[in-house]
Amino acid sequence: MTGDPQLEWGRLAAFDLSCATRMPTDLVRCWQVAQESLGLVVRPIERFELAGTLNGHPGHVRSDKAKQPFGAIFALAVASRTAAEPLRSDSLRTAAAALLAWERVYRPTGNPIDEWFFLPLLQAADLIAADVGAADRRTILGWAGEFALAGDRFYASLGYRNPCRVNNWMARRLLIRAVGSTVGGLSSLRAELPDQLAEFTARNYVDGPVGRPDGRTYDFVQRDALHYHISAVQPLIELMLYAPDLVSAAVRAVVLSGIDFVRPYFLRQAEHVEFAATTISFDLARRDDGNPVFQQVPWDPAHGRVLLRLARPAFPEIRPWTDDIVDARYDPRTKLLAAIHGEPQRRADWP
Repeated sequence: MTGDPQLEWGRLAAFDLSCATRMPTDLVRCWQVAQESLGLVVRPIERFELAGTLNGHPGHVRSDKAKQPFGAIFALAVASRTAAEPLRSDSLRTAAAALLAWERVYRPTGNPIDEWFFLPLLQAADLIAADVGAADRRTILGWAGEFALAGDRFYASLGYRNPCRVNNWMARRLLIRAVGSTVGGLSSLRAELPDQLAEFTARNYVDGPVGRPDGRTYDFVQRDALHYHISAVQPLIELMLYAPDLVSAAVRAVVLSGIDFVRPYFLRQAEHVEFAATTISFDLARRDDGNPVFQQVPWDPAHGRVLLRLARPAFPEIRPWTDDIVDARYDPRTKLLAAIHGEPQRRADWP
């Protein structure tokens, strides 16, 4: 690879097409997605309307449609640094055009529920920045940094006691802030993150029935749902993969406790009925709207697969009880992220 991506890219950073004796399966699939996406037409919209809207809301539907190509844009960016010609150059042009199109239309708002879906684009910006012209590079990296700055403005408008500072909103905000400030070169914002992570985990991980922290999150208590517990834990796992130097040993230990909290439910040693005692009326509105995620039924361990698949590279401690999830039943981006950060689907896959 040439140039200097700022995020941690693991095996991808060291991959040399000219020296490889075999092509990693997960990378080949990523190239296939890129090849299939060379004719990609993106239709950016000015704002996302996912937070606080039901699935059938026109703005929600429009937002879902607009973000559908994000995985393909990520695949194109990966191919632009790893594939052979002509796919390499074709992918770079397509990825750059897509990012520039979004930059022209979408101004970050700082709402983390809407904007954590942009992470594949911020990662794509990191991968292609060194290989585009100087003007385009400034535009793309400046847009990436704006996600971090917009998040600060959004949170400045909230009171310190607002639940959005304690729950999964903040977990996603910190992930966006870490990626946006790293890719955008905002060193002062980035330097603040270790303390922010320490403060957040101290507030988000709460006491259990025995009067001390047991890995449960504020989200689990507030929503009575493992779905939201995972929503608070997974962003910090991803942050550890993309910017590991920001995460202290103490924060790592707390995140591990959040993963361990899921263990008995994932192994079917315990059962949890989702949302049975939620304190949030919108959860009930979504249940009544027919959203399958919000039905009051026992949590399905399949819903923990992505969390645990991404956690395995960063937390070898969980591998003995999660070996069964290392298979091909993931989207291409999840499989590639797991592979490049240290654990391919098949250990012989990557050089």
